[in-house]
Amino acid sequence: MSFTIIFLIIAIANIFAEYDFVSRLNLLVKPLICISLAIYFVRNAKMNAGFNRLILAALILSFFGDCLLLFADEYASFFMFGLVAFLIAHVLYSLAFFRDFKNNPQAPKTYGHLMLFLMGVFSMSYYSMIRDYLGDLRIPVMAYVFVISIMVILAGYRYRRVNLLSFRLIYFGALFFVISDSTLAYNKFVEPFACSGVVIMGTYMLAQYLITIGSIERVVVTENKAIN
Repeated sequence: MSFTIIFLIIAIANIFAEYDFVSRLNLLVKPLICISLAIYFVRNAKMNAGFNRLILAALILSFFGDCLLLFADEYASFFMFGLVAFLIAHVLYSLAFFRDFKNNPQAPKTYGHLMLFLMGVFSMSYYSMIRDYLGDLRIPVMAYVFVISIMVILAGYRYRRVNLLSFRLIYFGALFFVISDSTLAYNKFVEPFACSGVVIMGTYMLAQYLITIGSIERVVVTENKAIN
């Protein structure tokens, strides 16, 4: 059975958990998202590479974030702890993507500049929209918005510095992260809406999957030469 099928089963179980078909099913299946990705990543990536160690560390932090957010409704402080865990995870993803930028800084910067503009406009507009609903979390959420924006921008700057498959997978994975976190913020702070959990979890799982697979498929391009 291929990993994609295994992960699809985990994803479907998490979607079911959002509807509470089985009481507290999410306690069992949500941690499996990053556990399965981390195991698959270790088995298929060269862990002596700094890029891959950063990706693995981000998956581990995401695992802790997932576990903490499971109890955010019962313990308010757990939401903040989960936010910090994912904040660090995004910093680690950003550091990994920046490594690819440094490998060939003279390569075209088209996608990076595009994401710099788009994420600048989106992040400032979105934060301005939800700011009045954040209360004491204004500064932490502002920091989170800034960091995830940097991650997406750096994913854009990987263009022509890695093979096209890896670039596309991680690029769209980063974008799905923005969709997931933006939906979560709106649902939690502004106004809850139907099926929000499915949207949040669906885009989140897709984001982590695409970034993980994109990292495994990564081949660095430096001065017209491809190296691992």
